[in-house]
Amino acid sequence: MPKIKSKFPKIIRTVRGRGLLIGLQLYKDQTKFIKKLEDNKLLTMKAGENVVRILPPLNVKKQEIDLAIKIIRKVCDKLNYE
Repeated sequence: MPKIKSKFPKIIRTVRGRGLLIGLQLYKDQTKFIKKLEDNKLLTMKAGENVVRILPPLNVKKQEIDLAIKIIRKVCDKLNYE
């Protein structure tokens, strides 16, 4: 996840958490970001001020984690150009 922060420094302020419990603190309101993730079939939730919580189930597979990261990058790319 730190690679995502360095690739999108204007969108993601910090990456918080350890293991599978990750929080992405954004510079802007997270509502639009969460909606775009949801449109791409990735469910997340709000957690604090401008933080998107990513909490997969304990039985998540590596393929699913890779897909989630791909979706997050796709959404960041879209927001980067808006």
